[in-house]
Amino acid sequence: SASGLDDTNDGSFPEDDADAMRMKRRYVNVTGFPFPLTPLLSRKTTGKTLVPGRVWTFEQEQGIGLGLGVSTSVVMSVVKLRDGRLWVHDPIAPTAELMELLAKHCGSGAKGSKLDVAYVVLATTQYEHKIFAGPFSRRFPKAQVWVAPGQFSFPVNLPNQFFGIFPAGELDADGSSMPWRDEIDTKLLRLPPLFWRSYTYCEAAFLHRDSGAMFVTDAAVFVSEQPPEAVPRETLRDLGAEDGFTITLLRLGNYRGGRDLPGAGGDRTNAPELCERIGWNRMALFSLFIAPDARNILRPKRSFAGLAGKFVVSPIVFMVVFQHHRGLVSEWANAIVADWGDEIEHVVSAHFPAFSAERGERRIAARKFAEAFEWAATSDETPKEFVDTNDLKSLELVVRVLRFLKAVPP
Repeated sequence: SASGLDDTNDGSFPEDDADAMRMKRRYVNVTGFPFPLTPLLSRKTTGKTLVPGRVWTFEQEQGIGLGLGVSTSVVMSVVKLRDGRLWVHDPIAPTAELMELLAKHCGSGAKGSKLDVAYVVLATTQYEHKIFAGPFSRRFPKAQVWVAPGQFSFPVNLPNQFFGIFPAGELDADGSSMPWRDEIDTKLLRLPPLFWRSYTYCEAAFLHRDSGAMFVTDAAVFVSEQPPEAVPRETLRDLGAEDGFTITLLRLGNYRGGRDLPGAGGDRTNAPELCERIGWNRMALFSLFIAPDARNILRPKRSFAGLAGKFVVSPIVFMVVFQHHRGLVSEWANAIVADWGDEIEHVVSAHFPAFSAERGERRIAARKFAEAFEWAATSDETPKEFVDTNDLKSLELVVRVLRFLKAVPP
């Protein structure tokens, strides 16, 4: 399993140096349509060593703010290639804290420090990852930037250079022309355009052969019983408490008839750990389903149990994109298992924690990943992880509207 970067297990600065900590986490983000992704002014970075000396992950909180608890982690992965240079997957906000952690743990020399980033890879067309690619790559002007094909912006489709991204090229379908092909394999999932041909879902899966680490972005995430370290515990406690802001607002607005429904009994004062666990259950449902059923927000145990300990296709990705192109999604997932299954030991998504198989059981990682895509071999099934279809009602309404507008296939 992953190990911590330092004694705090998150790479954070000593709490008694609060001023230095605040300065090193400062990062202003006001980009993103229709609203910027929070935090707006300060981003704590946590990190883990996935494979000692070879692979690391760094994560920051990401949400929509407004105190609603719709938050999760966004993850950047770093691979040290055989020549000592670094390959960076889906960069996150380049705060001073992140730069210091990178230098300490991924740098070269006796004490680390010197960073030789060879490649910065934007492996998706999704904007929550694209917004950091330009700022991060500017920190390493000698690094080559490679992007997934089909990049776009909304409401006006602007070139990559407008966002400070100057690609050396685009990822190819099988990685055969990539400069890292001798060490890292590539499988590209590129789906037909949607939204009047203005939006293309595209992301790449990568396998670092020396470490057995596979990297994906949004296609499937591993829902752990434990929350990401980047998410503040006070946020979880507030979301888990019956007197918290989100639950109070839900009852006040009688969201989906939830005013008089029983809650989970979270008490931040007398049972803070239980309150945090309830908060994480609710947060996972919010971040995946966006607007789950009120019964499952208030008492999230059953819906969360359907997701926990499994790889899960995000419901919004499934409903808006994947269900319309089942054959292509199935082909991609099956190719990963067929070609890489015996080599995959770790699976890292760009959200939620990484999954690591026990030593000697590599095939389990590929199998668990593939299980998230069993629905793709059918014509109409939904993922079995969605144990209560009421959680999909809001997204189903969105899809009906999109179909009426001819933005997605009928």
